[in-house]
Amino acid sequence: MNSKYFIIAGESSGDLHGSLLMQQMKRVNDHVEFEGIGGNLMLNSGLKSFVDIKKMNVMGFVEVLKKYLFFKSIQNDSLNKIKEGGFDGVILIDYPGFNLRLAKKIKKLFPDLPIHYYISPQMWAWKEDRIEFVKNYIDQMIVIFSFEKDWYAKRSISAEFVGHPFLDIYKNINKKETRLKLKLLENKKYIALFPGSRRQEVQNHLPIMLEAMKNNFFDEFEFLLGKARDLENLKLDSKDLSRIHVIDNNPEDALIACDFAWVGSGTSTLQSVVFNTPFILLYKTSFLSWLIMKRFVKVKFAGMPNIILGQHLIPELLQENLTSEKIINETKRFFTDTSYRDRLYGGYKSIISELGEPGASRRAANLIINYSKK
Repeated sequence: MNSKYFIIAGESSGDLHGSLLMQQMKRVNDHVEFEGIGGNLMLNSGLKSFVDIKKMNVMGFVEVLKKYLFFKSIQNDSLNKIKEGGFDGVILIDYPGFNLRLAKKIKKLFPDLPIHYYISPQMWAWKEDRIEFVKNYIDQMIVIFSFEKDWYAKRSISAEFVGHPFLDIYKNINKKETRLKLKLLENKKYIALFPGSRRQEVQNHLPIMLEAMKNNFFDEFEFLLGKARDLENLKLDSKDLSRIHVIDNNPEDALIACDFAWVGSGTSTLQSVVFNTPFILLYKTSFLSWLIMKRFVKVKFAGMPNIILGQHLIPELLQENLTSEKIINETKRFFTDTSYRDRLYGGYKSIISELGEPGASRRAANLIINYSKK
């Protein structure tokens, strides 16, 4: 039976989860088609995309406002394509600022068209008022963290918990084999620089990382730079990368192979835990965006690993606290404090135990394909 879905992912992690979801949906129904917005991974899985995802990948309140007209035009284009497309459903992946507003417009124009939301917006962290969008315009919410199901239940919304896709994606990780693949030296220690998947993140984080590298503690270290797939056109010529191996074909390899990592806040922090790679979480944005964020954010931690665990296990260097000196000190602590290392690795095991069972993308695909309004 032929079926067709309109699907939207607006940044790198959504592109990854979207591609896996599409692959599993095709296993359920090999006649399913996809149109919408996604990156290279979703394109390789059969998506017909009408927008370059790199243009969608914007971080920060002020930065998004500057592109208001662009996002408005994409919203209108999406609505026109849905009107013309004869779709069986809409799949929205994370990216709440755009997707929730679009869901409202879709539901008002096409009230019988099912809207599935995969990878819940982090409303439990901030902007809880968005819950009204979910209640009124989302037909099925599919979540990847167990605490999210409980959070929605307390607000009279039924959410389906499928587990985290990372347990499938990275089930056969082997650090030794990855180091061999990257031709890393056995007698060297490696630190991975993972500034983020957005251009602004690289601009905000990488210079501080490069400054930290100058400390003589790192004279015997080698460095790997994981360059996000959607940043292949980002120019790094102005940076001094003479001590750095740039990994851009499969940037996650840098996180897998290294002994320690400096990681921009986002999906890569949880990847680091799954890879059993110790790291520091870094985050810096514009001054105005930071002020707005501090006003609205309700959780104690920036990183998902700390949020899941409910304690400050992983160091978080945020905004004015993100300095080269603090990066140096936190890195030294890991390599010199045995009890701290043991506590860190023990916490990693607890975090992974909260991610559910393998098969998340398959379960999500079945929920969408077999969905029927009650």
